[in-house]
Amino acid sequence: MARAELSKPKQKRSEQTRRKLVEAGIREFGTVGYHGTSSKRIARLAGISVGTFYNHFHDKKALLLEIQHIHAQKVHGLVTDKLAQAIPGDPAQDGLETVRGIISQVLQAHDLAPEIHRQIAALRYLDPEFDAIAQQDEERVVMLLMALLEPHRKALRVDDLEAAARVIGTTMEAVIHGVKIFEPPIAPERLTDALADMTYRYLYRDS
Repeated sequence: MARAELSKPKQKRSEQTRRKLVEAGIREFGTVGYHGTSSKRIARLAGISVGTFYNHFHDKKALLLEIQHIHAQKVHGLVTDKLAQAIPGDPAQDGLETVRGIISQVLQAHDLAPEIHRQIAALRYLDPEFDAIAQQDEERVVMLLMALLEPHRKALRVDDLEAAARVIGTTMEAVIHGVKIFEPPIAPERLTDALADMTYRYLYRDS
């Protein structure tokens, strides 16, 4: 029992150290980018020795992969909870409002650490590990969209719900990245309004 009690403070310190490194990594990656920093700089920012950094992470890539995992969990949790509240799945609900609700929540999700999101979005095309996690996140989005649209099936003009979820998920991601991660050439509201109109016309029958 005494050994177990003694191990708790050590474990807590280890968790605190890891959290400091994650927080420092988020700031550093978000400020200077993945290629602009190093494990040493992140350790210094966290107030931790480089040796301690390597006790927790093999390198800066391992740290960013953990940050990506944490970020994905937060985003998925936010979108799932908010959509469950905003869109109860009532088949009688207006289809355009359903679409607008989905887009609104995805927009809010992209407000979580946008600089980190930009780094991860770029790295997925350069590194298979980042790409694999991004693909897992995309599958979650497809399953969520299918669950949200299933109660509206009778009002939908599409028959293949999975294909439709993949099409609108990919389209929303592309447009919302253009709004949140890059600088759009026109007002973001014009883009999201057009996205909502296009998605609604694709999914729903004429009333």
